[in-house]
Amino acid sequence: MFKKKFQYICVIFLTVLITCVGCNKNPNPEPVQCEFDTFIDALFVDSVQTDTLSLNYSLESPKAYGIAAEETTLGEYSIAEMKNGLFKTENNLNRLVSFDYTQLNQEQQLTYDILKEYLKQNLEFGNYLYYGEVLGPTTGIQAQLPILLAEYSFYSKEDIDQYIALLSCVDDYFEMIARFEQEKSERGLFMRDAVADRIIEQCEAFIKSPENNFLIEYFNEKVEHYDGLTENEIAHYEAANTKAVLEEVIPAYEELIAALYKLKGSGINNAGLYYYPEGQAYYELLSKYKTGSNHSMEEMADLLEIAIQDGIVKLTTLSLTDATILDKYMDFSSFPLTDPEEILSDLREDITKDFPESIPVNCQIKYVHESLSEYLSPAMYLVPPIDNYRNNSIYINGNDAKTLSTIYTTVAHEGYPGHLYQCVYFRNQNPAPIRSLMDFTGYDEGWATYVEMYSYHLAGIDENLASFLEANNIIILCMYARADIGIHYEGWKKDDVVRFILKFINDTQIAESIYNTLLEEPAIYLPYAIGFLEIKDLRKKAEETLGDKFVAKEFHQFLLDIGPAQFDVIDHYLDKWIDEQSSIVVTYTE
Repeated sequence: MFKKKFQYICVIFLTVLITCVGCNKNPNPEPVQCEFDTFIDALFVDSVQTDTLSLNYSLESPKAYGIAAEETTLGEYSIAEMKNGLFKTENNLNRLVSFDYTQLNQEQQLTYDILKEYLKQNLEFGNYLYYGEVLGPTTGIQAQLPILLAEYSFYSKEDIDQYIALLSCVDDYFEMIARFEQEKSERGLFMRDAVADRIIEQCEAFIKSPENNFLIEYFNEKVEHYDGLTENEIAHYEAANTKAVLEEVIPAYEELIAALYKLKGSGINNAGLYYYPEGQAYYELLSKYKTGSNHSMEEMADLLEIAIQDGIVKLTTLSLTDATILDKYMDFSSFPLTDPEEILSDLREDITKDFPESIPVNCQIKYVHESLSEYLSPAMYLVPPIDNYRNNSIYINGNDAKTLSTIYTTVAHEGYPGHLYQCVYFRNQNPAPIRSLMDFTGYDEGWATYVEMYSYHLAGIDENLASFLEANNIIILCMYARADIGIHYEGWKKDDVVRFILKFINDTQIAESIYNTLLEEPAIYLPYAIGFLEIKDLRKKAEETLGDKFVAKEFHQFLLDIGPAQFDVIDHYLDKWIDEQSSIVVTYTE
């Protein structure tokens, strides 16, 4: 099932830590290296303070990074601002390529490789500015913003004041979004009515009971537990927040609803991106950005189809070798462990054989507020600030027995050895700050999906059943992703998609529901499926080349050390890593 971690992301950049091969040709490269560090640090400072929400989610102590408090803002959403961003990106790319690559140290060269490709790809989006969409039933800002506001961190009383001021920015921000949607409508690029209806429904549910809005409830709970506030201060803050929610946030949602109602009917395309003038080209760029893969769309489709067939072969083989496997599958209703905290502890111990030692952290298990449960994922990991990465939170959507009975692999995806483990491991290496801002969803979700499948074999269930469940879930995930490509790149219509899905799920109603979901947010499943398959291919390459010298734990450490990046960059450095591993002399003792 689709899972997502919540992180407010701007268009920014990244770096890594890895052992590479090579040497500096210049006898005195230090001035260039220092200048390069200054350049990427300036990129970080400029990127992280584009809006107050991003800054709060990225840093606990901005002053330590030379960032002074500025005007409270949610940022600007407009074509003019996008073009300004493209201008900056082009200047940054020109500055980047002006550095002498040979004089950079090994870590900087990797940063250079990642950043150059990242900036070039962001510039390509300049040809499709009106194809972008900030609204959406699952990942749209109207769905994410309530959670992002609720989880705004209060490190000081100034943060509380800033948060309340931030609520007053929602109206202006939504007004800019409505204006952008109007411009899209004028160009024939507005969303389908069914998608608009879903977004309107979400907004209406959020503001249904103003006085009991969860932003009021969450805020009151947070300030009442904040150390150092007097009773009068608590009362003042609670009153100010309630006033801001009722007079700023809720009216902003009402205005967005009204704007969407007004624009309904102006969408001219009820099918996939393929049927827009430049939709196919935009989808290909979007897919490569989201997956981090350099494969063509045809190659991605082939990868997915091969994975589906491999999964079917796996299920068939298991059915032939274990006459009881279908009964085991049909009878399966729960993993042995169902308490999320126990699962985290169990996984952290069990992964030591195949993964590097985990970094000690605090992790709170929280449960999604019932008013949001219908719209959020089964679980989510909240990415911590760069300078406070040892304090982590995982949200579980539902604490009923049925939900928790099968939560084991979901906790693995979000916790150990998934998002939490990978994020903390990487940040513990103290990479350049810019590295933690760049968006590589394909790597992030590919890794989390890869280890989620691995976790079936740690869950304490029958091994054949674990393999059956793993193969079945890979088939379903790749089926979703393949249908996504069919809809948005190849022009599949509803009947085409339903026929395809009915090969795997014998339920027309479910097939139609999947079709509608894939229409709503293009490429939403590709980071999970393609990212997973890219990592599997990297492992296969290492295994086949190294043979007996391949060690899973060392391969995983390589991926964790290099961190989030494009897969072609990772593949390049994998070749160097394989050469290093090949040169290691293995001795055996009796």
